[in-house]
Formats: sequence, C-alpha cells, structure tokens
Amino acid sequence: MSNIITSIKALPELLQLAPATQIEISDAEIQLCLRFADEYRTYLAEFGAVLAVGVELTGITKSKRRHVVTVTKQEWELNPNVPHNMYVIENVAIDGIVIWQDSNGWIYRSTTNNAPIKIAETLVEYLSK
Repeated sequence: MSNIITSIKALPELLQLAPATQIEISDAEIQLCLRFADEYRTYLAEFGAVLAVGVELTGITKSKRRHVVTVTKQEWELNPNVPHNMYVIENVAIDGIVIWQDSNGWIYRSTTNNAPIKIAETLVEYLSK
C-alpha cells in the first residue's frame, strides 16, 4: 500500500467518497491543462475525495465545493499570483488560506492575492503536520 493511502486511512473520522476512474482523473487534468502529481492521482483512484477531522481534500466528486477542477479554476480567478501548474488540494477557508500542489508533488500555501509559498515536499508530509 502506498504512503498516501496509508496516511489517509489513518486520518481520524475518515469519510471517503467513491474512487475516481482513470478516465475521470484524465478528464480533470485535461480541463485544468496540467498533470496531477502521481501521489494525488493515487489518492483520487483510491478515495475520490475525503473528509476527516481537520482535513477536507479536493477530489473528483459531484460536489462542486470539493471538485478539484471547479475549486482550482475558482481560486485561479481569485488569486492571479498562483501559477496555473498548481491545483487546489484544500481550501482551508480561514483567512483566505488555500493549499496547492504542483505536478512535482510539492505542496504550497497561499493567502489572498499572495504568491504560494512551499510548505511540504509531498501530500503525505503535509497531512502529517
């Protein structure tokens, strides 16, 4: 089992949605004109999207509020300082904090109208903090 799957399964009070298909994952990448990090692709294929105590990750879901494509496009519009090679993994919804990932798997945090700052090497590392 991969590290991301183990890390997510360890989250308290985990609620997972239906796994995303490879077609859904590829379609989301096409809509955003980028490639998800391998770690995020593994997460999507296993969980679709998740909610847990203190964590609400975007994913492939019917809820527009949690769908990675909808949330990312919305946040790109709101913050022109975010490069379009990043996608939202979590909208913290506190003080305009948004958590991003790039195709290398690096994790960034941005606040309203500020450029993202790297905060972790992987999604696993981010979740462990």
